[in-house]
Amino acid sequence: MKKILYSIVLLFICLQTTVAQDWSSFADMPFGRHHPVTFTLDGYGYAATGSDALEGPVRDFYKYDPNADEWTILSQFPGSPRSFGIGYAYEGKGYLGFGSSATAYLKDIWVFDPVAEDWDYLTACPCDARQHPAFLISDGKIYVGLGSGANGNLNDWWEYDINANDWNQMPNIPGPQRHHPYQFSVKGELYTGMGHGSQAPTIYDDWYHFDQETSTWEVMNDFPSQARVAGTQFDHGDYGYVLSGDGANHSFMSEGEFWQYDLTDDSWTQFPSHPGISIWAPGSFVIEDTVYFFGGQNRQTGVYPTDAWKFQLPTPPVPEEPAGLAEANSNFNVNLFPIPASDFLAIQSSVEIESVHIINLAGQVVASHNNPNGSISVRQLPAGVYLAQVRTVDGDEQILRWVKAQL
Repeated sequence: MKKILYSIVLLFICLQTTVAQDWSSFADMPFGRHHPVTFTLDGYGYAATGSDALEGPVRDFYKYDPNADEWTILSQFPGSPRSFGIGYAYEGKGYLGFGSSATAYLKDIWVFDPVAEDWDYLTACPCDARQHPAFLISDGKIYVGLGSGANGNLNDWWEYDINANDWNQMPNIPGPQRHHPYQFSVKGELYTGMGHGSQAPTIYDDWYHFDQETSTWEVMNDFPSQARVAGTQFDHGDYGYVLSGDGANHSFMSEGEFWQYDLTDDSWTQFPSHPGISIWAPGSFVIEDTVYFFGGQNRQTGVYPTDAWKFQLPTPPVPEEPAGLAEANSNFNVNLFPIPASDFLAIQSSVEIESVHIINLAGQVVASHNNPNGSISVRQLPAGVYLAQVRTVDGDEQILRWVKAQL
């Protein structure tokens, strides 16, 4: 029993040292802009191009140092000034492409070397030029699709082999044509969806997975909150994230919602919203375990904010299991379902349960249930990740992770 209690304390310490409870500010971006193309390289964040309030599409390029908490202005991006572009970091280099200038849609791709601090033109897509596309990189290949061009919204999907310098068209995404989707790659798996279409409803909440090996699409569960467009996204560890943007009416939401996607069970978990209302077309990058959020436009006031916010991501490490814990837990089996749970959490056990304590990621007991009769109510809990400390009448315990979904 002492070893089991010790493991709980150890887990709390790990969680408390890796989870921030709220957002905090960091150095303001030098100039406000929407649609910055962002990526992280060698512990630094980068933001390129976008639109500012005075010039429209620009070639500006900035580097953020988290240790000094300061931005540095770098040499301008050598391609066309642009907004509505997209980018991604892959194997120590940054990639940027597509978007639109003041006069034309674009389909070029550029690569940035942070050691030389220099850009090279890579290639152009044989597809339609476009703005607001999805853009992902995995296994040496760039994937581009969706977006809007001279003939309206698109739902095609293209693969570019970086080493072979070769383009191939893949099967279209199965949903409607759209622009400004969300997208990320988690553990090499490619996801995209939501965004703005032309069919009613014009803002979508659907979500898709592209299988690289079979070149096929899989329809996933719909996004659980209101339909979403024009936010920012990133991947970190085993999860993907979507942050802020416009809601179902293509206008600001009262909160800048922040969601984590778990590909293991195709589920979404909500985390604390960033300060203020939601922001249209912001940027973000992740350095170590912290996401940095900035830029975009406040759709309520029309202002391009320069204030910037950061949040330590709740991805705690799994602590080593103390000796003797496995033997103590081997006396009974317990399962929790459904996961995620929104109303009730069912408990299935081979031994009679004496109590269940629900613990948040700060290590606080937020609910206790004695002699639960097969299930407990979790309706009152905020959405998020929790632990369930399950104790049997024989004095054995298990600690299980579960997810509370938004009602």
